Amino acid sequence: MEQMTLLQMLRISIAMPILLVLSILILGQALERLYVFWYACTLPTSLWNKIRVRLEKGDLAGAAALCQMTPGTMSEALERLLTVPNPTPEKLVEVFQLYRQRMNMDLSRRLGFFGTASFISPLIGLMGTVLGIMRAFHDLSAAGAGGPAVVAAGISEALVATAMGIAVAVVASIFYNYFTLMARHRMGVADLWVFELSDMLCQGRSAGVP
Repeated sequence: MEQMTLLQMLRISIAMPILLVLSILILGQALERLYVFWYACTLPTSLWNKIRVRLEKGDLAGAAALCQMTPGTMSEALERLLTVPNPTPEKLVEVFQLYRQRMNMDLSRRLGFFGTASFISPLIGLMGTVLGIMRAFHDLSAAGAGGPAVVAAGISEALVATAMGIAVAVVASIFYNYFTLMARHRMGVADLWVFELSDMLCQGRSAGVP
């Protein structure tokens, strides 16, 4: 049996070009989010490890200097926390809230698009399904006789649109869940660093480390 080409599939139903454009937008947004998560807003794990070593040696100024050489919101937050006078756990957590909000906004920006796409894609596919069934009945009525050949075009339109809508929805759902969970993980790690930093700074202050 001859397989349909992409151009033939697009000509089957008005829903198909819509789903194609939506899938391109999903892919573009996913690439942008991957860039943000893995390059623009990465957590400076190596910096954090170096800061811990400096703090264990009592070198607070050296730890702050390391932050100045590393770009990023988390680096700015760590530098600010390291320079808070008379730090207490409550004060450090309060100071971190501004940076935490910025990080959360950067990581969560436009993630709702994936959720919206996963919801509307099956509906667009369903629209193509309804149009295909309508076409099948129209062809059947116009032909005045039954038979598979009469309704084949309409049924094909219905099935292809349904399959495409479900496929786009699945991909959008995967991207939404992945980026949402990654954002929560990044924020959880950042909170853990701040709590650990707070504990180290407060212990150093009680031990008389300047």
